[in-house]
Amino acid sequence: MHKHLVIVSDIFGRCAGLNRLAQDLAATSAVQIQLIDPYQGAVQHFADEQQAYAAYSTQCGHDIYTGQVMQALQTAPQPFALAIGFSAGASALWRALADTTVTRVKQAVLFYPGQIHQQLALAPEIPLDIIFGQHEPHFAVADICAQLQQKPGVSAVTTPYAHGFINPASKAFSEAGYQQYLAVLTRLLGGRAELTT
Repeated sequence: MHKHLVIVSDIFGRCAGLNRLAQDLAATSAVQIQLIDPYQGAVQHFADEQQAYAAYSTQCGHDIYTGQVMQALQTAPQPFALAIGFSAGASALWRALADTTVTRVKQAVLFYPGQIHQQLALAPEIPLDIIFGQHEPHFAVADICAQLQQKPGVSAVTTPYAHGFINPASKAFSEAGYQQYLAVLTRLLGGRAELTT
């Protein structure tokens, strides 16, 4: 039987990097995958982070994206065994999971949620792993990790990688970091996968 997985993209949306991750997870885990992105599923080809951020700011923004994530989670026909979020998507997922009407996610992994420092009063009530890069421009990662660790069910760790290390479209991409955390996600899911969008 397939588990259901939801991936909430970063500002790059549905791009080659997100497709690679979905395909790699589909090759190793028994899951069906739903993708949520800021651009209503339109495939994106941004040249760099600046272009992606400009499009994200113009077309979506943090509050709208959080609303999109909440709606998708609330209306999902089946519960998700795991939710994975990246950067802006991880921050939106954190906010959505703290809402008491979102009850269909069993566990989540958030990669480098850069806006989370502004949302520390929130407390999602599911097991949550938060993975930061070694540095964030707006806060001290070690301090935020220590604060997040005080919340029940939350694990927060720092990696030697930079913000964006999972996304091949990011200048911070690390193949070693990608492979390391692909293995972590595969272990969380177990088995083989089926990709659906």
